[in-house]
Amino acid sequence: MPLVGGLGTIFGPVVGAAVIVTMENYLAQLGSWVTVVQGAVFVVCVLTFRRGSVGELGAWAKRSL
Repeated sequence: MPLVGGLGTIFGPVVGAAVIVTMENYLAQLGSWVTVVQGAVFVVCVLTFRRGSVGELGAWAKRSL
């Protein structure tokens, strides 16, 4: 959960937990494939968002100001 949201922020793990729980609820009809889809989402998040989603949004907000 902190990997998705971001390790260096206070709200990162909270956002990551919300994303994971929401993803589990929406993908429940896939059965055991939920873990495969979540694994793919984790890999994409780690490779694209080095600071987590909240960390990247914060860095983007600082650049735009």
